[in-house]
Amino acid sequence: MLKPEGFVQQADPFEFLFFAKERGLILEAQVEKVSYPDTLAGPVWEVSFPELPGVTGVVPASESGLDDKALMARFVGQRIFVKVKGLDRENRVAACSRREALADARERVLASLEEGQVVDAVVRAVLPRDPVSGRPARLVLDVGGGLMAEVPRARATRSEVARLGDLFKPGQAVKAKVLAVNRQAGEVRVSVVDAEPDPWGGLVYRRGEVVAGTVVRQAPGVLFVEVRPGVVGIAPPPLKGSLRRGQRVACVVSNFDPARRKLHLRVRGLLA
Repeated sequence: MLKPEGFVQQADPFEFLFFAKERGLILEAQVEKVSYPDTLAGPVWEVSFPELPGVTGVVPASESGLDDKALMARFVGQRIFVKVKGLDRENRVAACSRREALADARERVLASLEEGQVVDAVVRAVLPRDPVSGRPARLVLDVGGGLMAEVPRARATRSEVARLGDLFKPGQAVKAKVLAVNRQAGEVRVSVVDAEPDPWGGLVYRRGEVVAGTVVRQAPGVLFVEVRPGVVGIAPPPLKGSLRRGQRVACVVSNFDPARRKLHLRVRGLLA
């Protein structure tokens, strides 16, 4: 029987998966959902392979490479590295391990990282402040090969008022500066803030200009207003009432001295 013009026979994805399994290749997959099969003790990731349609990968919690299973849900929609450990051709399912894929990749990444280096990273999770332990809000970054680094708020943003969840989203690419590498422990400390340019550099404000800002705090005789992350000006407090942290205000510039990092403002009123 003649095939239609332009027809190309598609290779069986399971042939490639078998090859990847035998060779121990690292594949890229996308986490589609977290499910809780009755046959397993914990949650599993169901993943797809972007270039292998029609195949479902399964990664149990024990093979996720995460110490905290609660983080598994935060990976939905993100891409991960896996190794194929088993195949079920009849049901078109591949059993996978992210843990083993990361073990190989982490060694290479740790060997390449140096203090002071600026690297590409991906936001894996934005964790809010823990009201029980008091642990502050933080980012979880993948700095390469699945090597995770937790970044405290102070190292994640210069903003004193913006929520991390408003500034960062899972899957977002960021730059991070390596602060320290502990190859023996397999750990790295990084900072997003230190990879960014000086927020005061290149700023130009002229007397009389009107700018928008966010109230950081009010102290006796002075109001602190953030006009951009890392740039906080001061203004006289309102004659009547008080302003709350997080309120948006319009301000008039009365003095700006970038060399001394000073910005003096006058509050005109609240912004909607």
